[in-house]
Amino acid sequence: MSQQVGKSLQRKQTHYINSILITSLALLMLGLMSILFISFKYEEANIKEDMVISAYLKEGLTDADVDKLLKKIEGEASVKATKFISKDDAMKIFEEKFNEDPSEILGDVNPLPASVDVTLTASSVNVDSIKLFREKLQLYPEITHTRANEELISSVDDDLKIAGFIIAGFSILFLIISIAIIDKTIRLSMYSNRFLVRSMQLVGATRSFITSPYVRRSIINGLISAGIAMLLLLLGVLYVHNNFNYWDFSNTTIKRGFIFTFLMLIGVGVLITWFSTRNSVHKYIRMKLDELY
Repeated sequence: MSQQVGKSLQRKQTHYINSILITSLALLMLGLMSILFISFKYEEANIKEDMVISAYLKEGLTDADVDKLLKKIEGEASVKATKFISKDDAMKIFEEKFNEDPSEILGDVNPLPASVDVTLTASSVNVDSIKLFREKLQLYPEITHTRANEELISSVDDDLKIAGFIIAGFSILFLIISIAIIDKTIRLSMYSNRFLVRSMQLVGATRSFITSPYVRRSIINGLISAGIAMLLLLLGVLYVHNNFNYWDFSNTTIKRGFIFTFLMLIGVGVLITWFSTRNSVHKYIRMKLDELY
């Protein structure tokens, strides 16, 4: 008798361990997709914030005029940063870009205007907002005209939107797959306890009395599974960060993304294990004895 009880307990522990491991792997898969989406949004922001609007300045502006202009531009809500490029700097950039020295032809004359390179926040980078911002810049009396590669910006914006929809779609798909795997695992685990549930019911135990220990155990298993998945993700992230210098943890988007990912894993791990366990127990309570076989 004691050997049978021991074997029963051993089988139960094996089911719990298998359930935790499979749930952990499902949550890990979900976490990896979440991190992939975070990385995409991070790279998207970097690409958009590399887009530059050049504002060319009138001749004869003093340093005070330039400083005043920079402060006015930086005061715009959509502006991330500005960079003043003097006439001499513009000439150096021209020489590096075209590998030519204009002074051989023009002498000491520098026909290139001074300018201000403006970068916008990632959320403000699209064709319509850049067009409006350029129109606003051209109202400044210090600025003669502006330039931005709107075709490139439009192309990049469209490509990023398509990529974002694809990754978001895969993330939702992986969420559904993960939930399905966890739910199926819990139901299979509870299947081995169906006769124990029936036995407790036959001796007069109430539904809540039968369900409570399984639900408590499922919540603990969900937390353990989420903890294992988060630990593996954290180790992977730290490995990539330390060896490839990827992910700037001082970046607000990155920090919020990782916090959301970890909270999501805990939430999914606990809610799905709780919901599946509760439904499975109630299912076996409602079933007739002949249906248990």
